[in-house]
Amino acid sequence: MYNYRNSKANIINILTSKTEIKEKEKIPPEQDFTFNNGVLCWTSAIFVDMKNSTELFKKRDEKLVRLLRAFTSEIITIFQDLSTYNQIGIRGDCVYAIYSTPQQKDIGEVFDIAAKVNTFMKMFNKLLSDNGYSTIGVGIGLGAAKELIIKAGRSGTGINDKIWIGKAIVDAANLSSVANRHGFEKIAMSSCFYNNIVELPGNKKDWFNRHNDDRYFDETFYTCTVINTDFNDWINRGMKNIEY
Repeated sequence: MYNYRNSKANIINILTSKTEIKEKEKIPPEQDFTFNNGVLCWTSAIFVDMKNSTELFKKRDEKLVRLLRAFTSEIITIFQDLSTYNQIGIRGDCVYAIYSTPQQKDIGEVFDIAAKVNTFMKMFNKLLSDNGYSTIGVGIGLGAAKELIIKAGRSGTGINDKIWIGKAIVDAANLSSVANRHGFEKIAMSSCFYNNIVELPGNKKDWFNRHNDDRYFDETFYTCTVINTDFNDWINRGMKNIEY
């Protein structure tokens, strides 16, 4: 039973306790987080938001269940291609991943994941159509920032999780809602994410479109429709083998 007298003492104890915040190159392993510390480090996030899900979810039938399981399973598998992921999850109609990205090339690898997801949707929709399902659209949002990461919850209960304080996750989530809507392209990224990848080898500035429209996002953002060319070529060849 909730004891408000004990709660007062617990709140005062937390508010007056010492919290050590350290800057780290990479996100530390889970066991390094305690209720008395926090970490500052460069983090990138990708959110894949399913479009028109409200209409899709009205059916609540066996086909919807199979579609959602196939979609989430394969998006998560693509996210796992990059070993620097720290957290992968599902939030409503979004599948997301959070990566430790201490260097620009690490942020570039998250961009490559976005291109692979974008290409995957071409294959997925072809297979949906071939098997009598309605096709779906997604928006892919990308963010990067130096995040403050803390462990929060109730000590001693086993109920806890990390809280990410900064712009990487917030920007990625918000931009996934903007992408593939209102005439914007399927991949949308924050300025910080764009500035870290645009000069990397193999990337070209003319892939990206710059936007300033605070009706949708309160800062400058960039969009593109980049694909994984090997994957795309395999799809165009009719998906005749199992490798791409």
